[in-house]
Amino acid sequence: MIEVAHLERYWSRTVAKMSRPGAAPRSAEEWARDKLLLHGLGVGLEQAARYLAASPSFEDFEQWIADRNGGAIDPARLRRLNAALLAEPYDAATTRWLASIDALPPVLTAADLAQWNEEGFVIVRGAVSQSEAEEACAAVYETVGADPADAGTWYSRRNMQGIMVQMFQHPAFQPARTSPRIHKALAQLWGTVDLFATTDRGGFNPPERDGFCFPGPNLHWDSDLTRPVPFDVQGVLYLVDVEAEQGAFTCIPRFHRELEGWLRGLPRGANPADHIPKERAVAVAASAGDLILWHRALPHGSRPNRAARPRVVQYLTMFPPLRIP
Repeated sequence: MIEVAHLERYWSRTVAKMSRPGAAPRSAEEWARDKLLLHGLGVGLEQAARYLAASPSFEDFEQWIADRNGGAIDPARLRRLNAALLAEPYDAATTRWLASIDALPPVLTAADLAQWNEEGFVIVRGAVSQSEAEEACAAVYETVGADPADAGTWYSRRNMQGIMVQMFQHPAFQPARTSPRIHKALAQLWGTVDLFATTDRGGFNPPERDGFCFPGPNLHWDSDLTRPVPFDVQGVLYLVDVEAEQGAFTCIPRFHRELEGWLRGLPRGANPADHIPKERAVAVAASAGDLILWHRALPHGSRPNRAARPRVVQYLTMFPPLRIP
């Protein structure tokens, strides 16, 4: 049994909502707790929703979570998660660990932070080692059933949703999620070291060819634009060297500084996605092991891969507990 606050409430409310599609949406506070709960348990948001669509018992849900964690969850991790969910002080070990991250030298330079403030995105160079990037890349290829040396295998679409690879708990993704360097860089942007890592997917974007066109996502927001967009940081880790035309991460710089005024200037009833100024989009090339972080207010996405090799990535970021989106 997993002794963690909010878990049974999350299960019962989610299963009930699945059977009553017209039920009231979650409040911002409830959503923040759900996000913290699931990522703290090492489970992807979409992954949990798909499992709960079958209306399992609470005991089955607990076992499913344990199975995703290799059969058991580290008690220290559960203690920290419970404390965060209940807004209680952390234990001494967690406090010392967070202090050790805080004491690390800055990862982002003054120039990096200036770019973040002005452009809304920044690249953490060498966020993971070359060997860690290679191992994670190999795991993505294995999951999709592809061979890096055989272009004919790049289009099987196994375990894929669009260009997203449905792999959440692979051990090769853990080094980035537990990296002190990545933690420190995100702490500089958030202004706190009290951050939880997301349990997110991989990505595999092969070159376009006859019979395969880029399926998206094109420029979009992962945010509700009907209310002010709060500060949040999103991220993608390149697992191979990525050229601008290799399906690179794409965004519109500076838009975090313009979004609210731009929205007010749209015609009444207009869909913001239909008016994104695509001509301002910039493709961000970077090397294997580099992490691109961006402000959630930036329109962002991928693009068609017109190079010779697939773009392979891991999605990840970190966030403070009970941050209300």
